[in-house]
Formats: sequence, structure tokens, C-alpha cells
Amino acid sequence: MKQPSMKLSLYKLLLSPAGRIDRQSFWIGMAAFAVLVVVFNFALGQLGNSVWAFLISLPFPFIALHMAYSIYGKRLHDMGRSFWPLTGMIVALLLVMIIVMLKFGGSDYFAEFAQYERKADIDPAVQTDIQNRYQARLAEGNATLTAVMYAIIGAFTLWCGTAKADTHANVYGEPTS
Repeated sequence: MKQPSMKLSLYKLLLSPAGRIDRQSFWIGMAAFAVLVVVFNFALGQLGNSVWAFLISLPFPFIALHMAYSIYGKRLHDMGRSFWPLTGMIVALLLVMIIVMLKFGGSDYFAEFAQYERKADIDPAVQTDIQNRYQARLAEGNATLTAVMYAIIGAFTLWCGTAKADTHANVYGEPTS
């Protein structure tokens, strides 16, 4: 009996983390995921600051994370690995975010506000002054943060998209080809 083709529907490719996918299906899934993100961001831009934009944007990070786990996860399964490398990459991204934000004035920014009592009213002029002094440093950090995060995601994606598959059946299913 011939194995069914692993050319999955986009629905299953993007929303089901079970099973395995080959390199080609991974790149198709990544392209579809990128198109969905671009379309979503364009739609949000068109909606502006409306209530609809807010309501639509609430579930999107969770849907995007699920799609990422589905695409990357199936490819990792095809390589004979679990979801742990993907989880490690996400944790690394969070750590990089925290480190870069603290390095580029975040800790000084919080220290400025820490000198006031918790319930004390801070003069709006002082508050504006503190924010203005640290905005430039925090903006510098955004460029560094973006570059480092894209490098981590790009390297991980390249690794997943180019690594050889496990040619034998594994706990995640039969080989894709």
C-alpha cells in the first residue's frame, strides 16, 4: 500500500503540531506564515486604533505562536527531535530582549522612578523629563534588539530548513519521503 503524500493542506500545515514534514513543506509553511503575518499587520494598519483592531489583535500572538510551534515542531519531528530546541530559541529571544533593554537604559530608567514612593504622585514635568532622557538610549537598543532577534530566528529557521531528515520511523511518525 502506498503512503499518502505529505504535501499537507495549509490548514494542517499551519495549525497541527503533530507529525512530520519535509524541507519543502517547511519552507511552504514558513512562506504561508510570513504572508499571513504581513496581511494581518496590513489589516491592522488599515483599521487604525479602532476597537476592532484591538479585539482582532488580542488572539493573534497566541495564534502566531501556535503556528510557529506547528511548522517548526513538525520539521523538528522530521529531524528526530522534540519541541525543546524551539522552546529554547523562544527563551533565548526573551533573555536577549531583557538584556538588551536593560543595557540600553532600561535599568537606569527604572532606577529613576524607584526613588519615589510607590504611592507618591510624581510631578508630570519630572515624569516627562525622565522619559525624554531615556527615549534616545532605548531607541538605540531597539535597533540592536531587532538585529539580534532576527539573527537568532534566521539561524534557527535556516537550521530547520536545511537539516537532513531522520530517514527512519521515529516516535513522531514515518519518514516523509
